[in-house]
Amino acid sequence: IGFQAVGVSPIRPHHSGLVPVPGDGRYEWEGYLPIKALPHVKNPEKGFFGTANNYLVPDNYDHWEALHYTWGDEFRAKRIDEVLWSGQMHTVVDMMRLQHDELAIPARILVPFLEDLPVKDPRVEKARDLLLGWDFVLDKDSVSAAIYVSWERRLQDNMFNKLVPEPARPYLRGLNLKRMIDWLSIPDGRFGDDPILGREQMLIASLIAAVEDLDDRLGTDMSKWSYGQEAFKHALIRHPMSAAVSEGVRKKIDVGPLPRGGYNRTVNNTGGGDNQTSGGSFRLIADTDDWDNSLSTSNPGQSGNPDSPHYRDLFELWARGKYFPIFFTREKIESVTEETLTLQP
Repeated sequence: IGFQAVGVSPIRPHHSGLVPVPGDGRYEWEGYLPIKALPHVKNPEKGFFGTANNYLVPDNYDHWEALHYTWGDEFRAKRIDEVLWSGQMHTVVDMMRLQHDELAIPARILVPFLEDLPVKDPRVEKARDLLLGWDFVLDKDSVSAAIYVSWERRLQDNMFNKLVPEPARPYLRGLNLKRMIDWLSIPDGRFGDDPILGREQMLIASLIAAVEDLDDRLGTDMSKWSYGQEAFKHALIRHPMSAAVSEGVRKKIDVGPLPRGGYNRTVNNTGGGDNQTSGGSFRLIADTDDWDNSLSTSNPGQSGNPDSPHYRDLFELWARGKYFPIFFTREKIESVTEETLTLQP
């Protein structure tokens, strides 16, 4: 079992790289850090190692002058550890489920804060009750998932405006969700003279705004607020030439939309926006006991030619969380060979 971080890391002995510096020679790089000097792990005691764009630098690391300072939230990695620590034997099928796991740890932490808070509007109360009875999985068919994501977004906006001084706001993209949860868990004087009351008011105000957002976006029939739909979470792959061609050609070269679940903080990373433009596309599950038992996903197809049957044929499989086999032995590969292309000089 091993992990090796890779990448070109300049050695910056006199500055962090976070902000511009004068080009007068005082801040020059001193080469690049060798790959093997980057963080790595070999045969960890816990028997596995998982990564998900999270902070991976050990406390005793020797090369702080070569690190960057931007990392993803910890929640995806925490969920991977949670599943792998479960004590059960993990099969290829279990790994398929894990790669598409859509349980949102932030929801599991934040939603209980809503319990017993006074709510005057019956629709907001219904939304709150749906959240409190939810399993915290951002399933594409879930109404509660749509409510939660809308609420989390509003809560982040409100926390940002509350805690970040106005002059600094144009320079920040948002708050780290882990830090935001910490501040909500132990509110301080920034929430007012009564920090607990200030927190509760912010939680409810954010939920009220989320319900209003969903009314505008999806209509007032709450039963139709499924998370995965074209008006909310979906995947539409737009061709780079999409905006420059006719509608008929656009339908031929664009792929989708199809509904999606998850978001940027679930193991199944589907991005933080409504249309998935980042996250997992190619996945591989390698069975080292039998290489022919390996599986993969990819998207949207293996051909860049819109006239090819393989231009978009993997898109629906990918959107539904389904896999195709990755064969290793020649016998298996030849058993599914569709055509052979021979290139001669």
